[in-house]
Amino acid sequence: IIKTGKKATPVKHSEEQTLSLQKEFEEMAARINYSIQNSLWLLNPLHSKATTHFRNRLKFRQNLFSLSKGAVFCSYATNTDKSGTEPADPFVLTTPLYYVNAPPHMGSAYTTIAADAIARFQRLLGKKVIFITGTDEHGEKIAAAAADGGSSPSEHCDVVSQAYKTLWKDLDIAYDKFIRTTEPKHEAIVKEFYSSVLANGDIYKADYEGLYCVNCEEYKDEKELLENQCCPIHLKPCVARKEDNYFFALSKYQKLLEDTLTENPDFVQPSFRLNEVQGWIKSGLRDFSISRASVDWGIPVPNDNKQTIYVWFDALLGYISALSEDRDQPSLRTAVSSGWPASLT
Repeated sequence: IIKTGKKATPVKHSEEQTLSLQKEFEEMAARINYSIQNSLWLLNPLHSKATTHFRNRLKFRQNLFSLSKGAVFCSYATNTDKSGTEPADPFVLTTPLYYVNAPPHMGSAYTTIAADAIARFQRLLGKKVIFITGTDEHGEKIAAAAADGGSSPSEHCDVVSQAYKTLWKDLDIAYDKFIRTTEPKHEAIVKEFYSSVLANGDIYKADYEGLYCVNCEEYKDEKELLENQCCPIHLKPCVARKEDNYFFALSKYQKLLEDTLTENPDFVQPSFRLNEVQGWIKSGLRDFSISRASVDWGIPVPNDNKQTIYVWFDALLGYISALSEDRDQPSLRTAVSSGWPASLT
């Protein structure tokens, strides 16, 4: 229909045009059907029969998009700047490191497909792309999920992490690095980072008593809790805990951060978040716990093997440890120089 203002006039097509349009609509409907049907199988990727069935059904016609296999994969050809003489910085992008307390789901597929599309476009521009994905595998919640399933945390993580790899293969995700936070190279970099922060005088040991949300894996301030001391995110009561922890002295950097944001307002991106960040800092920075005495499933604290490193202090380094080459001795400096900070996270 072509809109003419007051009324619409039908557009007449020849029989050949009509058949061509009908074919296009049929192909589009087929693609949508594949997407819907196959997405349903993603909800249970740990079931071997489901995964096999999914893989067998995910077969598109070769000429559907009139592209060669090489074009579909979008491999890059060069890695030079405009002068063609010096290597350009790599375009590094990451998905979240997916938490393995449960199998992959539609949300996992969505963020990864979006990142994959960006990675392919950057490769078509001739850039060297380092596309990072992976799994976050430590913490109390993981141990609890493993126990509920009748397996050890290690076995549980192996199964769910493999489910992600299988899913990305079925979806033809062209990632470059897959990091697991249980890998030795990641543990080595986390310990190096912790030791560096400790040597800088930013870590101290103290008793901590407060209300703890197991699902968030963090202590909560009473003023942010709902009725009956429930976590506002998970709507479950927090539990009272008291333990000896190592703390990061965040309050030490109060003035430094305030001055940095005042002098360099572009430091926060996107810029509309600046006031929010400044408000949070000015409300008063508090030191926070970076270890757990009650959690066994984690990376041991280098100077105290009775404690494990808090899962977020561990997992966020996964984006950096992913940049380490397997053949090299893991090194924080080498990993950072290989492409951090990322172009897009």
